[in-house]
Amino acid sequence: MGRLSKIPRKWLMLIYGGIGILAILIIANILVNRIIQHTVGEKLQHLSPQLKISYSSIKSNLFTSSLALSNLTIVYTPDNSKHQHSVHFPAVKLSGINLLTMLFHRTLSINNLKLSNGEINLDRYLMNRKDTAPMQLLAQVPFKSIAVNHLQLSTFQVLEDHQLLLRGNLGIDDININDLKDAFTTGNFHFGVVKSNLSDINYALPNAYHTLMVKQLTIDSRQGLLEIDSLQLLPQYSKADFFRKTGNQPLFVESSVAGISIHNFDIRQLFDKKLVAGKIVLSYPVLNIYSEATPVKQSSLFIDFRKMLAAIRTDSLRMRRSSIAYETTSGAQLALHNDMEMNKLDIRITDSLPRIHFKTLTCALTDIHATLPGSRQNLLIKQLNIDREGTLQATSLRITPQYNKMEMGQKSGHQVDVVDATISGITISKLDVSQCLQQKLVAEQIWIKESNFYIFRDRRLPRLSRYKPLPVAALKDIPIDIRVQHFKLSTSTLLYEEFPKDKLQTGVLRFEKLQLSLAPFINHPTPSDPDHMELTMEGAIMGSGSIKAAIYMPFAPGKDYNVNGTIDNLDVTSLNPSAENLGNFHVESGLLNHLAFQFSFNDEKASGKVVGEYHNLVLDKLKGQQKKIAKFPSFMLKHVIIPKNKDKSLPVDHRTGIIDYKFDHTRALSFYLLKSLLSGIEASFTFGFLLPK
Repeated sequence: MGRLSKIPRKWLMLIYGGIGILAILIIANILVNRIIQHTVGEKLQHLSPQLKISYSSIKSNLFTSSLALSNLTIVYTPDNSKHQHSVHFPAVKLSGINLLTMLFHRTLSINNLKLSNGEINLDRYLMNRKDTAPMQLLAQVPFKSIAVNHLQLSTFQVLEDHQLLLRGNLGIDDININDLKDAFTTGNFHFGVVKSNLSDINYALPNAYHTLMVKQLTIDSRQGLLEIDSLQLLPQYSKADFFRKTGNQPLFVESSVAGISIHNFDIRQLFDKKLVAGKIVLSYPVLNIYSEATPVKQSSLFIDFRKMLAAIRTDSLRMRRSSIAYETTSGAQLALHNDMEMNKLDIRITDSLPRIHFKTLTCALTDIHATLPGSRQNLLIKQLNIDREGTLQATSLRITPQYNKMEMGQKSGHQVDVVDATISGITISKLDVSQCLQQKLVAEQIWIKESNFYIFRDRRLPRLSRYKPLPVAALKDIPIDIRVQHFKLSTSTLLYEEFPKDKLQTGVLRFEKLQLSLAPFINHPTPSDPDHMELTMEGAIMGSGSIKAAIYMPFAPGKDYNVNGTIDNLDVTSLNPSAENLGNFHVESGLLNHLAFQFSFNDEKASGKVVGEYHNLVLDKLKGQQKKIAKFPSFMLKHVIIPKNKDKSLPVDHRTGIIDYKFDHTRALSFYLLKSLLSGIEASFTFGFLLPK
C-alpha cells in the first residue's frame, strides 16, 4: 500500500481506467459473443422448415472477427418425404467477417471459409427430379449477397444413396453472389482461381444405365489446366442382359481413357455447359460400342451426352493411340486404331445431332475392321491417313466374305453377289472432312487404285424379285449427300464367276485392264449443277481385244440414258470358259474385228443398234453335262443362222442389228445392258430369232 501511495494520482487513474476498460471489453466480448452465438443459432434453427440444422458448439471471437462451428449437420427434407440430402462437417470456420458490410449492406463478407473432413450425402431421387428448392432456400438467407475471399473444402467426400461419388480437396478464391434471390448466372455469380484434387469419382449417369469412373481429376484454373487420370465408362449390366434389363436402351458402351489433359481452358465456361480450351489431349482412348441393329428408341446415354456438351471449342484436339470398336446385334462390326488431331474444333449441339466444325483435321487410322451391314462381308483397311489439306489416303483394302462362296448364298437363302476384292489404295483429294460429320461427302476426286475384284453368284438358289431403280434414282435414295467432281478407277481386274441353274460347273467371265471414270459424281443435284453425269470405261475381255463404252446419265427424271461403245479385235474363242458353261455353245474359231453399239434406255426398254464386223466365226451347240456337240443345232448355227464372215464388203444394213429389249426392274443394270447388247447382236443375223435361248 505504501508503494501505491508513491505512484502519482494521475497514473493510478490511468491504470484503473485501463483495467476497467479491459474488463468492460472482456465482458462485452463475452456478451457480444453470446449474442452472436445465440443469434446465429436462432437463425440456423429457423432458416427453413425443410432444413434441420444441428451442431455441438458455436464459438465466436469479436476481436478476430471469426466464427467456428463444431459437428455441423444440415439435413434437407423437402415436401415431408422420405428422401433427403444431408451435409456433415466436424469443423467449420469463418474468419475475417466484415461486420459493417453485414449490418449496413446486408452482405456476408468473409475472408476465409474453411470446411474440414466433410461428408455430403445426396439422394438420387431428389437429384433426378432436379429439385429447385435449394435455390429457394438461399433466398431466405438474411443476406442480400455473399462475398468470400477464399473457400477451402479439405478432405471431403460426396456420396449418393450412401455410395461414394467422389472425394478430395477444393479451393476457390473470390466468390461473389450479387443477389441470392436470382439464379446463378454469369452475371450474378463470379469466382476467381479454382484449385481442386478429386479422386475415386463414381457417378451413375441418370437413366442411362452406365457409370462414369475417374481415378483422379486435378484442376488449376490459374494455369488453365485440367487433368484426368484413368477415366472409364462402364455399363451396369452385362452385354447379354443389358438390352433386356434397361428397357431396350439401344447403346451398350465400354470406354476408357488412360489420361486427358485440357490446357488453357476457361473454367467459368463449364458452368454454362461449355468447354472452351486451347488444347485437349486424350491418351490411349478405348471405345467399345454394342448396339441394337434396329433400336426402338433413342439412347438415354446419347441424350445425356448431348445435353452435357452444349458446345465444345478448342484450338487443338488430339487423340493418341485410340482404339474404337462398334458392333450391332445383327453382326455388323467396325474396329480401328488411330492417332487424330483436329484444329479449331467447335461442337454445337442441335435438337438432333451434334454439329461439329473444325478448321483442319489430321489422323492416322490403322487396322480398320468392319462388317458391311446386311451383306456378311468384311472390310479390312491396313492404314487410313488424313492430312491438313484434306487428302485421305487408304492403303491395303480387302473385302472378304465371312463364309466360303457356296455357303454365303445358302446362309442368305437366295442369290447374292459374293465379293472378294483387293484394293491397293484409295485417295480422296480435297475432302471436306467437317462435311462428312454432317453426312456429306464433298471432295475434288475419288481415285481407286489398282484392284482385283472377284464376284460369285449361285444361280441355283432362288432369286429375289426386288425393284431395282436406274442408277441416278438409286443414288438419290442414298441419305448421304455426295458431291465429287471426279471418280476414277485405275487399271484393275474383274472376275465374274457364276454357277448356272442347271449345270454342274461354273462359268467365268474376266475383264482385264479395266478403267472407269465418272464426272461429276453427284447424287442430289441442284439447279446450278450439270444436267448429267458421264461414265466412261474401257478394258479387255478375257485377255483379248478391247471394249470401250460411254454412258450418258441424265439427272432429270424421264430422260433417256445413252450408251455408245465399241468392241475391237476380240478372239471369240477366249469366251469359251463362259460360253460353254453359261451359254451351252462352243466357239471353234472367230475374230470379232469391230462391233459398234449405240442405244438409249429408260425405265421401260432399250432401243438402238449394233454394227458388227467379224471373220471365220464357227460355233457349235452343246448338249448334256458332258458338253457333247448337238449335231443338228450346230449345223443350223454354221450354215443357216450365223454366217462365217461379215466384213466391210457387206452393206452396213446387213451387219446391223436393232436393239429392242424390255427392262425387267428386278434385274441389275449390268444384266439389262448386256441383254440389250445381245438382243442387237441376235437381230443382226437374218435368222437370229432361231438362235438357241
